[in-house]
Amino acid sequence: MTHRRRRAIPLAAAVTIIATLIAANAAQDRGDLSQAPLSPAVRVDRDATVHWGPRTIPFAHYASRESKDAYMALIDSALNSGQPSDPKEYGPWAAKHVQALFAREKATALKLYPVGEEDRKVGGVEASIYTPEGIPEKNRNKIMMEFEVDSSAIAVANLAKIKVIALHYGLNPSTEPHRELIAAYSELLKTYKPKHIGMFGISGGCSLLQTTLLSLPEQKLPFPGAVGLLSCAGAGDAGDTWFLDDGIDPIQSLYLFPARPPRRPVDLSVSRKPGDPPRTPLDGIIPKGYPPAYLLAGTRDMSLSETVLLHRKLRNSGVEADLNVFEGMWHGFDDDTETPESREALSDLARFISAHLGK
Repeated sequence: MTHRRRRAIPLAAAVTIIATLIAANAAQDRGDLSQAPLSPAVRVDRDATVHWGPRTIPFAHYASRESKDAYMALIDSALNSGQPSDPKEYGPWAAKHVQALFAREKATALKLYPVGEEDRKVGGVEASIYTPEGIPEKNRNKIMMEFEVDSSAIAVANLAKIKVIALHYGLNPSTEPHRELIAAYSELLKTYKPKHIGMFGISGGCSLLQTTLLSLPEQKLPFPGAVGLLSCAGAGDAGDTWFLDDGIDPIQSLYLFPARPPRRPVDLSVSRKPGDPPRTPLDGIIPKGYPPAYLLAGTRDMSLSETVLLHRKLRNSGVEADLNVFEGMWHGFDDDTETPESREALSDLARFISAHLGK
């Protein structure tokens, strides 16, 4: 990578410039900032520079050109997709919008990471099974399960040379996906040893995976061999980045989806019903025997804080937890398999889980 040579500024001139900037900012800040909005107005230039309230934020210098293109494509997709202004119509529109995005990403992944595809039910749950060519003998008794995004399942199957099941679980009611995950996992346990099964999930799929893992001891089920927790999203307004990145995350920022109902923190003071899983990835005690975990997020990911908090919780419980944060990347950036950052992240994930399966 080449870098532009910057012209040196004399020290006296630099001090004068800094003093002028401080004075100008002080003049702007004399208003009542307690009345400033949590989410300032946002405008994005074609070069991916974000104008966020009074701030100007260029696209991350060390991120790839492909990621800049993907970033702008996501913003264009949100702003120019005919989304409704009525919150009552948002849900059906969002479901179609997300499914169309996932379908495009899946088609791209199949071109970049060739695998065989078979659609069938696993434990009564709809699933797509991705099988790479040339599975080595050591991996033929191993398998992975993925939750929410097929493109990542396809890439990991190809990269790890291990069969991956993308589980197409339902989204409502809130506890039904956990039952579906457990049903599919129980089915796999009839054929595979638990230490030979890996699991990974992205965004809501990560939240589903983590809360289900915490409930496995209550279900009298063993833990899998290793897990991937990618941009977990489920704890409401967990941490600083839910606010600090609201404007630069092209997936979760409020300005991109004005009709979307606000995501509210879960009231953890309300007791869970017996047998129900924890309600957020940060809820509950980490059980003994929890498997090694690979965690992933980006610096522009509104769920970065949630990922960081989960990482510390796992580490403090004695779990082997590998936290990976990518510069300039957003929520679920690894779904777009055309970018170098996605390939690096999913390659890391594939290596991590593969290395732990069977141990």
